[in-house]
Amino acid sequence: MIEAPYPSPPWRLRGTVHAALWRVPRAALPGPLPEGAKPLGWGRGALLATVRAEWGPGGDLAYAELVVAVPVRLGRRVGITITAAWVDSAASLAGGRALWAIPKRLGRFETAEGRTTLTDAQGPVAAFTDRPGRALPLHLPVPLRVLQPDGTAVRITRAAATGRPRLGGFGWDFAPDGPLALLAGRRPLLTLTLAEAEARFGL
Repeated sequence: MIEAPYPSPPWRLRGTVHAALWRVPRAALPGPLPEGAKPLGWGRGALLATVRAEWGPGGDLAYAELVVAVPVRLGRRVGITITAAWVDSAASLAGGRALWAIPKRLGRFETAEGRTTLTDAQGPVAAFTDRPGRALPLHLPVPLRVLQPDGTAVRITRAAATGRPRLGGFGWDFAPDGPLALLAGRRPLLTLTLAEAEARFGL
């Protein structure tokens, strides 16, 4: 396991966040999920979220990441379970695992001509393209509850973010033989960008 010093919670982060919501076959959902958690969705399909963030100067850490999460209901609680995450920071990796039981792994993000590729030790994972989107006249807080399996227990973490939202404007491509092949060739139900984002994680 990688060990590196990391900030005490809550982490305060600033940057840009791109998110997408997908509908995938319920039987193909990644895991593990907390015991008793029920994925959100309808019919034989369930929802899956991907989040691409570029955290920059002005926060507690600066790093790039891709997060994959399953929206779930656990009893009366509704939140997400993060099933995979790639970061390019040893501090983020160590802190995410130790503080919140998030299964982070190291990845390499490279940007050229407006396109960013993500690879890890096994090969290509995904590629992202930033495009103009439609700005929304809003600046609302986005609350979040993260429900992570931690042995026989569930580790519950709260987070919140604010920023300038815009619809669409971001392209997602996943390697057909990579760890996110489930999403290769699919179109998201919704894409959203949060510019000038300010997030707090671990409230």
